[in-house]
Amino acid sequence: MKFLYVLIIVIAAVAIAQDPGNILIYHDSFGGAGDEVLTAIGNLWPSATVMAYTYSTGGMAAFNADLGSIGSDLDIIIIDCWCGFHSDLDWDGVKVLYDAGTVRVFASCWKWSSGAVLGDAMGVTGYIDITTTVIPHYAWEAGHDITSGITDWSWAPPTGPDVINIKMAVSDATPVTGWADTPTPGEAGICVANDGRSVISGYTPAFATEGVAIWENILEFMWLGPQALQNGTWAGIKASF
Repeated sequence: MKFLYVLIIVIAAVAIAQDPGNILIYHDSFGGAGDEVLTAIGNLWPSATVMAYTYSTGGMAAFNADLGSIGSDLDIIIIDCWCGFHSDLDWDGVKVLYDAGTVRVFASCWKWSSGAVLGDAMGVTGYIDITTTVIPHYAWEAGHDITSGITDWSWAPPTGPDVINIKMAVSDATPVTGWADTPTPGEAGICVANDGRSVISGYTPAFATEGVAIWENILEFMWLGPQALQNGTWAGIKASF
């Protein structure tokens, strides 16, 4: 009986560890920034099917079409909009999948008026634009999987965007980085959403000095979950022998 229990846990752990199959992305790419997310996915999961569209009317239409046709078979959805139009994205459709718990979502955009339906669902209630000055960014939870190994949170946007990052106020999302040197209401940056696996962010990894590494941390956290949970699972397996 004990062997069967251990076998079930091992099978479950292996299944969780499998690479994602379908990843849908709508992202901005401009001025030498924006493709870091694709590099990170290629480094982590070269076998994944990636459907990536950049900012344009056609890109939004293609994103929406894949969202509608693939739906719950998607593993990860990434919306990373920091300069282009995104009002015609199917935010409601993404929210439906998020609420159903069938997909992990990364969401970041420079104008949340169109995407607030998703932001609210993920646990964020307020957004303040950072428009002119590059200001420091800080890890609020240095031991978190998303911040682990990142030593430089400096960033520099390309010339052009009017809004260069966002300060966020949260309801039940959990900030792990922020725009003040200690946790401060209304100063959140990267947040774990209220499903515990998705991420909503006012900090743009595309602008970051360690952008690819930050993306890799975010993606691995979203797919594999907290490292502490993984370690705990294996500790439980060992203890059962």
